[in-house]
Amino acid sequence: MRAIEQEHERKGSPRVAVCIATYRRTELLADLLAALARLTFSKVHAPEIEIVIIDNDRSRTAEDVCKVEGYPWSIRYFCEPVRGIARARNRAIAEVTDANFLAFVDDDELPGTTWLDELLWTQCQFQADVVSGPVLPAYTTAVPNWVRNGGFFRRPIFRSGEVVSLCSTNNVLIRSSVLFKVPGFDELFNLSGGEDTHFFLRVRESGCRMVFSREAVVYETITEKRANVPWLLRRGYQSGNSWALCERKIEPGEAATRGLKGIGHICRGLAHTLVSMWIGKSAIVRDLQELCAGAGMLAGVLGHRFQPYDDSALQADGRAIARRGH
Repeated sequence: MRAIEQEHERKGSPRVAVCIATYRRTELLADLLAALARLTFSKVHAPEIEIVIIDNDRSRTAEDVCKVEGYPWSIRYFCEPVRGIARARNRAIAEVTDANFLAFVDDDELPGTTWLDELLWTQCQFQADVVSGPVLPAYTTAVPNWVRNGGFFRRPIFRSGEVVSLCSTNNVLIRSSVLFKVPGFDELFNLSGGEDTHFFLRVRESGCRMVFSREAVVYETITEKRANVPWLLRRGYQSGNSWALCERKIEPGEAATRGLKGIGHICRGLAHTLVSMWIGKSAIVRDLQELCAGAGMLAGVLGHRFQPYDDSALQADGRAIARRGH
């Protein structure tokens, strides 16, 4: 793969595979493909692009969506019948044979027109192995103000070129040679999530350079299905649980330290909740979310794997997002 990279870099026209894992979100996938068709390039030479779509539904519900007449890029569709988000991402990697970069984006997101241009420019400018970018929330009309103003879906944003310690597959460009060091996603995380956290922790440990591109923006659709107290608290628990499981795999001898961190989050969440009761709903839920994250961490230390991405949960979430307003 490194030879392929050098050849494309010499020619000034890299080959990029945009990898998308999808599960029963046909309307959102159609929107994403429409957004990718509008990509423009001014900072770098226009790359050779192929869209690699992995349909994780054995019923092949996304197949017709991928048949787009006059599409500017090549679309390659594959069905991966074995359920699991790590499995689907690994299938995407396996189907990419002639690319020097892989870009990952989620099927409920919309990239800006300069998204890939900015990722490639940042990679070239800072000689990075991995480049990640901002994921900004795009709220539907039914999302209440306490969620919009609470920062629940706000992620850290860094300067372009700044080295980061962790990335996510919802907006990332990966040099294909990285996959020689870290060949894929651990399928133990198929239904729990956290597979990308575990992957990029290993990428960091392998010595790869990961940087941020502030201008490479994608927008994530947030509906009322996610904008409610039960979902937010469950997400807090899931995040704590998957983080502990990631650390457990990478540093198996640090259980006591992780347990203490979990207890610390629980205690801090409880203490802050008493104060936030006088501030408002957003503050209360944030503190309860930290408490739940601590509980999830403790459960992970004990080996419990929370698995929210079963068929019933994904189907309900997909239906709610598909009904969103534009």
